[in-house]
Amino acid sequence: MPARRTLMLAAGGALALPGLPRAQDGAWPSRPIRMVLPFGPGGVSDTLSRLIAEQARPLLGQPVIIDPKPGSNGVIATEHVARSARDGYTLGYMAYGSMVMGPALGVPLNYRMEDFQLITAIFRAAQFLAVAPHVPARSIAELVALSKSRPIAYGTVGHGGTGHVLMEILAGETRGRFDNVVYRTETTVVQDMIGGTIPAVVASLMPVLQQHLAGQIRILAHTAPRRLDVIADVPTFAELGYPAMTFQYCHGFAVPAGTPRPIVERLHRDLSTAILTEAVRSRMTPDMTPDITTPEAFTASIRRETEALAAVIRARGITAG
Repeated sequence: MPARRTLMLAAGGALALPGLPRAQDGAWPSRPIRMVLPFGPGGVSDTLSRLIAEQARPLLGQPVIIDPKPGSNGVIATEHVARSARDGYTLGYMAYGSMVMGPALGVPLNYRMEDFQLITAIFRAAQFLAVAPHVPARSIAELVALSKSRPIAYGTVGHGGTGHVLMEILAGETRGRFDNVVYRTETTVVQDMIGGTIPAVVASLMPVLQQHLAGQIRILAHTAPRRLDVIADVPTFAELGYPAMTFQYCHGFAVPAGTPRPIVERLHRDLSTAILTEAVRSRMTPDMTPDITTPEAFTASIRRETEALAAVIRARGITAG
């Protein structure tokens, strides 16, 4: 029996904290805050983190210093934040892989999500299923039918990642046959698609958008809850009859559990304000939606998503790799 799980969570309301003191009225923060980033330089998350830091500086009254610690799908940075002092001077930029995918897969981790006080999500974004031009399928129905005659290989950046799990959901829903091929980057998968090496990819938007618009590949569907203006002709999985494929991953902010509540509230207010500035929103990709949530709503959504993904992972026998 296929597991039917809808993985997209609605955004929570923003937290109103009008009575909190500004930096000059209290002892915190009295020195720079360090934002631990689980990615290297050059990507969208690196850009967004630096813009958020710039916008938050005048609100907090102190610099926010970016401290990149890439590796292990965000685990290295996440473990570092978990071990940091509970004083509000270490802020974790939390990736979906370390918040949800790792715990859902049951991989050995030197932290638990209970080690963190989540502050707010930053954005949510979809995943996109695209095929190479030589693949004789112009819809999800045609791709599924084709896969029943021979398995369709698709590229992702890891076993047990969101792309892999989503395609296992699709296989369970349709009895299609799909084989995950692991690449180091989504861009490399797309290059191999154009070269005829691999038929399909499940990826974020930017590695596939321009190639789709140029006719070099075809995006067949995406996991957002509604169509996107930039590719308005591409349907969502939900409107094609696969609501279990509605999914948006998120990034967010956290501090070590036990950080004083007034600091958590101050960070929530000032980071939320920074995220919603035009300077930050204008640099989000077209599929990204700002997602300001209360700490409680963010914590609850991460817990629910982890449980939903874990159920799919168990049902489909997915392992990390």
